[in-house]
Order: sequence, then C-alpha cells, then structure tokens
Amino acid sequence: MELLKPKIDVVFHALFREENKHLTEALISDILGKKVKIITKDKDRHLNLKYPEEKLGVMDLRTELEGGVKCNIEIQLRKYKNENERFLYYWANTYSRQLKRGEKYKELNKTISIIILDHEIQELEGIEELGTKWQIRDDKTGKRMLTEHLEIIILEIPKAIRMYEKNKKDRISQWLMFLDNPNKEEVFQIMEENKEIKEATAELYEMSRDEELRLVAELVEKGRRDDAAAMEYIMEEGLKKGMDKGLKAGIKKGIEEGRKKGRKEGIEKR
Repeated sequence: MELLKPKIDVVFHALFREENKHLTEALISDILGKKVKIITKDKDRHLNLKYPEEKLGVMDLRTELEGGVKCNIEIQLRKYKNENERFLYYWANTYSRQLKRGEKYKELNKTISIIILDHEIQELEGIEELGTKWQIRDDKTGKRMLTEHLEIIILEIPKAIRMYEKNKKDRISQWLMFLDNPNKEEVFQIMEENKEIKEATAELYEMSRDEELRLVAELVEKGRRDDAAAMEYIMEEGLKKGMDKGLKAGIKKGIEEGRKKGRKEGIEKR
C-alpha cells in the first residue's frame, strides 16, 4: 500500500496530532538543534476531515514549548506572491495573539515560525544549508540582536533532498525526505537509524488505511494539481496572446518602416 504524503497539510495534521505529541517534539527538536518539550498544542487548529477546504493554505501547527516559547510549523506547497511578507505576517499574528486586553508587553514570549516549503525561494539562493535562523540584527556587524523574540526558520524540501545526498545523517534532511515522500527507498534506509521517523512511518501506515483520510488527501492533492494546471494554461495563453500581439505590432511597424524607406528612396532617385 502506498503511504500518504505527510507534506499534504491534512495528512501532516493527522500525523502530528495530540496523541503523537512525542513525534512533534522530535521533529521540532531536530529542526532547532536542541531538545524541546511541548507543554500545549492548539487543538483548534486540528483538521476537520469533513470540511478540509476551510483550512487549505492557512493550516499550521501551533505549540507552546517549555519556558513559554511559541512555535508554529506551517506546510506550504504552493508558491505565493510576496511570500516573505506572508511569513512575517503569520509570525506577527502568533506573536500578537499572546496578549489579551490589559496585559503588559513583558508577558510576550519568544515566537518561532518554522516554514516548510515544497519549492525554493530566491532570497535563500546560495545558502546550501538547512535550519538557518532569521532574526533582527544590526546592519553594521550582524552580531547585535535587537530582540530574541523573533525567529523564522525556512526549510525548502528540494534543497533538503540535495543536502541528504551530501550528508545522509543530517536529521533535518531526513525529516524532510520523509515528509516529501515516505514511499522512497531512501526513507526506508533512514528508518534504520532514526527511530522517530521509523515510528512516524508506522503510524502513517495505519493512517493510510483510513479510507476517509485517504479520500480527503487525494481531493486536496487533486485540487492543487488542478490549480497548477489552470495557472499554467493561463500563463501559456497570456504568453501566446502577447507574442501574437507583438508579432502583429512588429509586422505593422516593419510595413510602415518599409513604406517610409521606399518613399525616401523614390524621392532621392528623382
């Protein structure tokens, strides 16, 4: 049986649900490079299988770590315009919602956004490593941090696949290989040395037998493929019309230039 892909948000949320909190802890610990303990998880963000379309594109996994640190994980399979601003906006939303009316700013805690992308972005081009932390630092030395409260980690699955080939023991690469496609032979090799991914794969196997979840996951994936195909068609049609328009304009301009040149040559010969 082919396993469902955890990078599909509905599957991701079903896998890293409250009952599997230890798997979420393992994932976050490997990404942050230190052991963490989850105190609470935002159950309101869990998937409602009957109405998956309500959460598409905005689903994330919200947790509170030991010490009050807020940590979000968001899976993003589509490319969006102004993506970086979108990352910051979602971080700000999580940060600001900590305070209720009348509470003081000192009650705010560090907030970490972990964003997993199914594509690469231009701003990270040339950074061939995973787990880079984006923070607010001065532009003179790059060493002085304005605040520790802001931290954004962007993980690109295509880059992780390349990095895995260079370092098969990299824990972040191993997780992203699993999230991308647990049916690959490399994931079975990863399971031999990563017990958490082995356990996650076993859990995913049981989930993949759930016909309702499989149907929803297939519908979500089909919807994304249809959206991508529609966008490709629109771009092709737009390019075609643009080329046709440009060609017609070029021909018209060529005819006009030819007429001008012909008239000029005719006058000179007289």
